[in-house]
Amino acid sequence: MNGIHWEGDIAFLIQGERITTAFNFEIPCPFEPSKNPCDHRIDLRAEVDPSRFHADPLVDAMSPVPQNMGDQAVFTSQHDLSIILATLSRMSSPTRLPIAPFWSVRPDKIIRSLGYTNVQPLVLTGVRAKDKRFVDQVLEAVPYLPRRLVLQGEPTLVLRPEARRTTTTLGQVNIADLVSLPWEAYGAHLLKQHMLSKGH
Repeated sequence: MNGIHWEGDIAFLIQGERITTAFNFEIPCPFEPSKNPCDHRIDLRAEVDPSRFHADPLVDAMSPVPQNMGDQAVFTSQHDLSIILATLSRMSSPTRLPIAPFWSVRPDKIIRSLGYTNVQPLVLTGVRAKDKRFVDQVLEAVPYLPRRLVLQGEPTLVLRPEARRTTTTLGQVNIADLVSLPWEAYGAHLLKQHMLSKGH
């Protein structure tokens, strides 16, 4: 699996063949490179002023900091989030946007991709109330998989307990200002802090 792996107090970030730590010196890695496809290239050396960024539940949901096993998926029923979601997904420095319409991916493929990494949320949009059977199938698996799932869809969708509703205030922010922020560096900063704090 790509993402963060711990050996004692040291966190290793695995991104395909590339393995790094939060330190500026080489540490022998006990883990093998991941065989899973890697759609992120987070650069832990990136520098940023974190005070420029907005505190918001959707920013937290899109952070590359790994979730804890058993954490709930995140669901928002707000519309017109496509630019905001694409912008926030930059926190995991994607090589391919981790966003797709829910109807375009089979449930078994969603579940499989939730096992590929723990530092890049998967975002599925346009979930309809009539998709409930397939959504339930995915949500049942969520507590056992490492990757965070973020869903956007109709407010009438009845959610299983494995998902929680959230809202964002980022729609009130000037979109050009939001897009111009260095989200890649901010995501790397958050992840590096997590790695240096021994995961606490």
